[in-house]
Amino acid sequence: MRKLHLGLALLLISIAPAAFAGRPRAAQASFTPPAEPGVIFTVIDFARASGIAQGTVVNVSWGSASRKVVVGAPYHGPCSETTPAGFVLKMRHPTPDSVPMTITTNGTIVRGPYQGDPPLELLGACYRLKQ
Repeated sequence: MRKLHLGLALLLISIAPAAFAGRPRAAQASFTPPAEPGVIFTVIDFARASGIAQGTVVNVSWGSASRKVVVGAPYHGPCSETTPAGFVLKMRHPTPDSVPMTITTNGTIVRGPYQGDPPLELLGACYRLKQ
């Protein structure tokens, strides 16, 4: 009986790393906006599985507020299989305060968050604006 438990334990230890290897890691970025109103942009590439763009989840935690955004990926066309492809998350900073924010996503954070002018990625055919 003891050999059975030892064999089972060794089997579980050997397959445990493989079970967690395919899990996507969450990308995270923190930002403290300047104490002036404006617009905050974050450029995020879609999550991918086998080279195909997948729906991407973004969680924003900003002071006492939080927001969850789910962005569907393109299902056909060149943007579903090529990189870079993603979206630009736009958030208003309406008050002159400096409350820190944290953005977590299963996609890839390419740029930001930052307060200022819209990013050049919006000129690309495979990026869209998400408010």
